[in-house]
Amino acid sequence: MAEQKSEKHNCLLPLSRIKTIMKSSPDVTHVAQESLFVITKATELFVQDLAKTIHKKSGSGKSVSYKDLSTLVDEEENMQFLQDIIPKKILAKDYLDKQNNTESDDDIVMLD
Repeated sequence: MAEQKSEKHNCLLPLSRIKTIMKSSPDVTHVAQESLFVITKATELFVQDLAKTIHKKSGSGKSVSYKDLSTLVDEEENMQFLQDIIPKKILAKDYLDKQNNTESDDDIVMLD
């Protein structure tokens, strides 16, 4: 039992927040303490690995920018599941131009 308590204090992320996120799924009714700990540690390790990878690829010294993160997510196949959460930034003008071009392409009717 003492080992389990020391494991809880070994987490950097708050267990209560992770549990809240897990329980926000309609499929989850109960979260066992063991699974909560494992999910929390896995999340911590993922975030640490992500930060180290971005830092290596950015080569900018002490800091990492959002652009570095979004570029990594866009280029790395195993990170593409994050594209909806971490999209590349674009200017509003560029987005509107892209939308207008898409709409004008939809208006074109091909006649044979």
